Amino acid sequence: MAVACSSESPSATASPSPTPTTQASPSATPVASSDETPVAQQVLPPASDPPAANLCTKPVTTTSDGNVTPLFCKSGAVNVQAWTFYSSISASILGLGLNPSNGQPQSAMCDDIAHNGATRTQEANGYRLAAAYYGWAFTFDPTKVTCQ
Repeated sequence: MAVACSSESPSATASPSPTPTTQASPSATPVASSDETPVAQQVLPPASDPPAANLCTKPVTTTSDGNVTPLFCKSGAVNVQAWTFYSSISASILGLGLNPSNGQPQSAMCDDIAHNGATRTQEANGYRLAAAYYGWAFTFDPTKVTCQ
């Protein structure tokens, strides 16, 4: 058994070899230094459900029509900075939840336009963020929603 212990000892000596592999991890540093960063899964207000999508953060730019871009990071993750921008003007659609019935997204969009100050183009982006966040598969065109 003493031989077995001494043979475990060289195994422990072999363990430091992966240490250079750990040094390869700093290659992730350039990714972290880019303007896109993954964000831990969390509920983003006004949502009350956790996201079905991944989250990231990337600086946004305001466009001439009052929207911000990008809505998503290159990975397809929802951009938390864009979500935060739309959270007040698109609160109804962003807070709708995981399983709305057919017609509820359109009603929420109309509520945002009527009561939360969203323009139609802003609300279409609010819908796109919500659809990605919740994993919705509705097939209507958010730019063609008709409100009464």
